Amino acid sequence: MSHVNPIADRIFLETTRRFAPPKLARDDVRTALLLAQVAPGKPVADLGCGYGRHLAELVLAGHTPLGIDRSALLLREAGRTGTQLLQADLRQLPLHEGTLSAAFCFYSSMFLGTHDDARAALAEAARVLRPGGSLVLTTDNPVRLAARPRAEFSEEVPGLGRVVEHSTYDAAANVDTVTKRVTTAGGEVLSATFVIRYYAPSELSALAQAAGLSLQKLWPDAPLTEATPQLVALLEKREQ
Repeated sequence: MSHVNPIADRIFLETTRRFAPPKLARDDVRTALLLAQVAPGKPVADLGCGYGRHLAELVLAGHTPLGIDRSALLLREAGRTGTQLLQADLRQLPLHEGTLSAAFCFYSSMFLGTHDDARAALAEAARVLRPGGSLVLTTDNPVRLAARPRAEFSEEVPGLGRVVEHSTYDAAANVDTVTKRVTTAGGEVLSATFVIRYYAPSELSALAQAAGLSLQKLWPDAPLTEATPQLVALLEKREQ
């Protein structure tokens, strides 16, 4: 989170927009809005908005979201959504206290760094939320990752090239280390490593409490198993 890596941003952009179908972002947003229960017209933000795939779905759902990301490359792509955008680190949001009614963070954008980075990002989200405001986090399921801690993927992707991915999940540290390598049709080789933190519900609850938030609800509302595809958490800023 503290370092902007243009190569990593390019790899994320080129691979995600080919492998993540629009329906996935649509379902993500539908679930997040059901949890947040925020009315159109209220100020909301996508924290770590990337190239804007969730921003576009929020707009279709009747909202006028603010998109925040640290990557200039990704924000240029997100500009196609027509929404307001800010380039910023999630640990230092350029927003006044109590600005937002709700915030969304899809796929662990807050947790691309150390545990201290995650604490700082959650504290900033709490600061800019109004009392009673909602933060919805969507992350991968750490139980599923722990069950299959190593994974490899290789595919020839039309219009991009050969994509090779290796991931290793350290359950003791709650860290997934993912290395992606793209060899374009023109012979250019791009490689980057992504370090993503994940938290079990009890750990996330403690992290939220320290930031001034409380864990209100999990989706699905059932114990996590290896078959649970992802974890969605509703956090709420405590009333003052």
